[in-house]
Amino acid sequence: MPYTHVDLGPEATIFQPTDQNHIGIEISGSYNPRRYLRIILCDFSVQIGGTKITLPPEKADVRTSQVLFGPEFVRRSGKTSAFAHTLIGVTNARLVSTIGGVDITPDLVNHTSLAFGLGGGLDFQVRRIFAVRAIQADYIPTRISGNWVSHYRVSAGVVWTWGNRPNN
Repeated sequence: MPYTHVDLGPEATIFQPTDQNHIGIEISGSYNPRRYLRIILCDFSVQIGGTKITLPPEKADVRTSQVLFGPEFVRRSGKTSAFAHTLIGVTNARLVSTIGGVDITPDLVNHTSLAFGLGGGLDFQVRRIFAVRAIQADYIPTRISGNWVSHYRVSAGVVWTWGNRPNN
């Protein structure tokens, strides 16, 4: 479950503040061609949080999502694995007005942008196919309206592995 700091940039001036903290979910799929290298095929995360806006109905949800991929380097030692990655992909940010929990269309703000992901973390192996991700921290710079905006994501959770070979 990630905890994310999101900044929608200067084009989202209809609500204040334009940067907020949100919780969400993160799902990642990867392949290990070598013991020290993991290829992130898809790192997908979604964050949702409420905000107040200057337009009626004066309440909205900020919904952001990222889809990233790239190499991750792993250092394994006993039952622990430290990792660092450099990812690239896209992010989508939407400001959706709501009344009584129902979305009103069209979106007040909706943009898809280039995103990078720089970060790492620490896993603890519990069983052969199960590990605990103690922490993963990412800096996700995003290009919005010609400007770079900073997003941060911290998460923890569980890791399931399939086809794990102990001597790989």
